[in-house]
Amino acid sequence: MWTLSAGIMITLATACGGKDTVTNASPPHFQGEAPGEKQTILHQIEGTVSAIDPKGITLTIKSADEERTLKVTSKTKFTRNRTPASLKDVTVGKSVRVVVKTVYGQPDEVATVDIKTP
Repeated sequence: MWTLSAGIMITLATACGGKDTVTNASPPHFQGEAPGEKQTILHQIEGTVSAIDPKGITLTIKSADEERTLKVTSKTKFTRNRTPASLKDVTVGKSVRVVVKTVYGQPDEVATVDIKTP
């Protein structure tokens, strides 16, 4: 009796996509997404540039709610007044609208930076 019950429980946990109880390493699963596929979430932050680290290639953005340091990648797109710009155009104190890309298990990175002009 015990062997059958334990076998059913293990089978159910595996068949239902149960997470690894030792590491809790199962990524979130959303409708329309294959199990194990990494979920990408984009969100927008508006604020002021409070720091730029050219060596670490990061921007620190201070918004009304928080201050966040975000990774800039080779895929990050910069604009100013709807025209192409670059990281060199971003300076401390500038107002920006940043779209942040969040992928499960990876550090947040900047997808786009729109430099606001008064």
